[in-house]
Amino acid sequence: MARLGLGGALLLGVVASACGGDDAYKPTTPHDSGTGDGSVTNTGSKDGGMDGGNTLLDAALDGSQPGNDGSVETTVDGGLALVERGRYLVENVGACGDCHTPRNQDHSPNQALKLSGVDCFADAFPMDDTQGCLSSRNLTNDETGLKNRSDAEIKDMFLHGMRPDGKFLSPVMPYYVLGNMKDGDADAIVAYLRTLPAVNHMVKAAQFPFADTPAATPTWPQANIPQPRSDYPDQAAALRGRYLAGEFGICMECHTARDESEHVLTDRAFEGGRAFPRETIGLDAPWPAVIYSSNLTPDTTGIATYTVDDVVAALKQGIDNMHKPLCPPMPAGPMAAFGGLTDADATDIAHYLLSLPPKANMLANTCSVPGT
Repeated sequence: MARLGLGGALLLGVVASACGGDDAYKPTTPHDSGTGDGSVTNTGSKDGGMDGGNTLLDAALDGSQPGNDGSVETTVDGGLALVERGRYLVENVGACGDCHTPRNQDHSPNQALKLSGVDCFADAFPMDDTQGCLSSRNLTNDETGLKNRSDAEIKDMFLHGMRPDGKFLSPVMPYYVLGNMKDGDADAIVAYLRTLPAVNHMVKAAQFPFADTPAATPTWPQANIPQPRSDYPDQAAALRGRYLAGEFGICMECHTARDESEHVLTDRAFEGGRAFPRETIGLDAPWPAVIYSSNLTPDTTGIATYTVDDVVAALKQGIDNMHKPLCPPMPAGPMAAFGGLTDADATDIAHYLLSLPPKANMLANTCSVPGT
C-alpha cells in the first residue's frame, strides 16, 4: 500500500488543520472558475517578505482601500477579494482555528486569542511534564507569531513543513496534504494572516517525540487523490470538489486510515477508519473510547444512501442523512468551521464525494452523540 511515513509524530492520531502553499506545488487538474479555483489577480512582489520587498498584503492593498469586512479590491475568481478569500480558506475550508485557537472552559474558541496557538495542543504523555507536548503555532501578526517571517518562509512552513531554521515541522501539522494547494489560495492565506491582530504568545517548546522531526513528509501524491468516476454526470462540479476536499486536503487527511505505525495509507483516501481516541480530542465517557472517521465513498459501508443535499447538510448542519448529529472531531455544523462553507463549495464537495469509486470499509463509524 502507498504510504506517507509519519513515524512517531502521529502517536495521538490528532487532527491539525492549517494553511499554506507555494509555487512549486500547482495541482495538475484543471478546474472551472468559481470559489474552488483559487486563482488570484494582484500586483507587487509575490514572495517579498520582511526584508524590504512587498508582502502579499502590501501587494493586495497597493492602490486599494480595505472594506469594512477587511476585503480588498484585488479580485479572485468567484468574486472574493484576496484577503477575504484567505479568511474563508483559513476559517472554513481549512478549519485552522480548530487547532490554532485556544479554547474557553466550555471548549468554545476564544476569539480574543484567535489563531494565537495552543500550548500542548497534543500531549502524547499527559502524566509526564517532561515529554509528549506539541504546541500549535501562533499565526498572528506578532513577533512571537509570523510578523518577522517573509511570505516565502510562511508558505515553506505550511506547505513544505520547512522551518526558517532549517528544521522540519511535525507532520501532525498536515502540510503534506496542503502541498497540492493552488498558488492563488496560498497567497490569499498569507495575505489574510498578515491582517490578524497581534497576540503576544510564545507557545511552549515541542518535546519528545515531536521535538526533532528528521525530515519533511512528502506531499500527498496527486495520483493518489481519487478522480471522479468517468460516468458521473456532473464532472465539472466533482472536479471543483476534488480540489476543495482532496488537493486542499483537510477532508482527505482525516478520512484516510493509518497503518499500525501511523503511516498514512494514501491509496485508501476517503475510505475512513482513522482512529481518534476520545482523550486526544478532549472527550471523556460516555463518548466511545475511540471514534473512527467515516467512509466518505458511495459504498454501502459509506455514503451510498446519501444525496447531494444530504452531504451538504452533513457539512453545514452537522447531521447525517437520518438527521442525527455527527460526532467529533468533524468540524461540521452551523457553529463550526464547515458551517461557513458557501453553498456552492459544499455542493461541489458533495458531488465529488458521491463521484468517488465506492470502496468498502467494514470498520464502520458507530459513534453517536450521547443523549441523541
